[in-house]
Amino acid sequence: MTAAASRAESVIARLPKVRGTYQPRALLKDLTWFRAGGPADVLFWPADTDDFATFLRGTPDDVPIMIVGVGSNCWFATAG
Repeated sequence: MTAAASRAESVIARLPKVRGTYQPRALLKDLTWFRAGGPADVLFWPADTDDFATFLRGTPDDVPIMIVGVGSNCWFATAG
């Protein structure tokens, strides 16, 4: 297992139980309007708005969250 995959799995283990899905190492370029963006450590696909609220309430404060719509109005940065 690569270091990035291991990091993604350790983050997922700390996230709340949800009905949606967690996708480790998701390529943001496949999801954004400009087809720009590298891999997210973890991408969350909520089942509905209640599931999203559960995710937001239960995610530890030290886990950064970035909400990305179609990606036409955001920039991406990585944490070292």
